[in-house]
Amino acid sequence: MGRALALGAAVLTVATALTTSACAHADPEPPPGPSETTAPQPDSACAEDLAGALTLMDDSPTGNNRRLLQCSGGAWQPSGDPYPSSDRWLTTGPLLILHGQGRRNPEAKAGAWTGSPQTSEARCGVEVIDVLGAGKTSEPQTFSGDSGRPLTFEVSDHMFTAKLSGYCLWARS
Repeated sequence: MGRALALGAAVLTVATALTTSACAHADPEPPPGPSETTAPQPDSACAEDLAGALTLMDDSPTGNNRRLLQCSGGAWQPSGDPYPSSDRWLTTGPLLILHGQGRRNPEAKAGAWTGSPQTSEARCGVEVIDVLGAGKTSEPQTFSGDSGRPLTFEVSDHMFTAKLSGYCLWARS
């Protein structure tokens, strides 16, 4: 019986050594590439169809004093405008809050806006609040698109805020 136990232990040792050796020599998984939804960084490339669009930097808060980038000359450049306003905004997932014409220094103006998903899985969403009168705002109106499908909604000239989400390019027509 001692001999059988010793033989069993030897077989187990050889099997473990072969398994460990096979694992050590196996080709490793390639590291994951950068996410398509990663927020742009200064001087990173931007596609030609994003020219003029503004976006929020990844490390930036969604309130005041946020750091914005603008796609210019094929690269994302810091926006030095203290009162940025654009008809094109890129969201990369985190919430982006834009002020409308119901406030001073609007960042987004009234009209028809369309959120175009930047991947087939992306969903564009928006919550809009209008100014009803002095110190009064509307209940939030929420719109959500289907995966990979554009979302169109109307912004009034009394818009207080629009909260944009998803990996989407938002454009006013």
